Amino acid sequence: MTIPILNEKEIVAKLQTQKNPFFSEYYAFYSSWFGGIVKDPCMMLLPIDDHMVHRGDGVFEAMKAVARSVYLMDEHLHRLCNSAEKIALKLPVDIKKIKAIVLETLRAANQDNAIIRIFLSRGPGGFSVNPYDSIDTQLYVIITKLGAPPPEKYTAGTVIGKSHIPSKSSWMAQVKSCNYLSNVLMKKEAVDRNLDFVISIDAEGHITESATENILIVDQNHTLIHPPLDSILKGTTMVRTCELAREHGMTTAVKAISLNELQTAREVIITGTGLNVLPVVKFEDTTIGNGTPGPIAKKLQELMLHDIAKSGRGTAF
Repeated sequence: MTIPILNEKEIVAKLQTQKNPFFSEYYAFYSSWFGGIVKDPCMMLLPIDDHMVHRGDGVFEAMKAVARSVYLMDEHLHRLCNSAEKIALKLPVDIKKIKAIVLETLRAANQDNAIIRIFLSRGPGGFSVNPYDSIDTQLYVIITKLGAPPPEKYTAGTVIGKSHIPSKSSWMAQVKSCNYLSNVLMKKEAVDRNLDFVISIDAEGHITESATENILIVDQNHTLIHPPLDSILKGTTMVRTCELAREHGMTTAVKAISLNELQTAREVIITGTGLNVLPVVKFEDTTIGNGTPGPIAKKLQELMLHDIAKSGRGTAF
């Protein structure tokens, strides 16, 4: 077998003929390595020796733009900085500059609604595990299509199950790391079992989180409860959901939640950037409540949609 050795011109030609069904959903990409923005999905590339690529050595955030306004942008950027600090990853530019880059990339994408993913990588340089081999930290921003669950998931509810993938350690759970192997395997597990989501259970038998979502319960006293933040990622949508609940007279709490408490809850709720607030009607073989979306989940989804649409909550671009 003879493998061709390609030159630059041939590589570019090959790239331009590559087919990917998701390309139509990729709108704009900023790369500090390139020093600019590209709109051709074929050119949205990373160096193979970037430590984020071969070691997962980086952190990221995903936030949404609705009606040309980025929802909870400052909260997401704050969490990005916290994640970077936890793994001793210095910012390539200050947070004000990152914000400006995100907004400029959104303007280049020219979409009213989108998902924004920000990646901070250790950067290219060598293939070892030594972070000091990297040349410099890099920033990548990709603007893609904003998806949403089918409407029936809100009206009929979702079905979840118990994951067999071990929960992340407390420290790792609090870092939005680019090493998402356990999250990937949880999503695979859900798809393979024809479930909407699976949730992790820690060594003490308490629920933690789903692959990319947070889980909350409404107990028999109508209190909205989420797990302690030392065992899960501090979800921006989860936090805002609880704030909205308190603003409208609901009681919230933070405590470890056992499987029995989940199964006997009045309501179970899933939250996430792309989901907002989703009701859960079944866990494995156990029906939650009366098996239909509960009133608190419905109310919180209404409040979230109003909050997203409210003038002043988002950052316009």
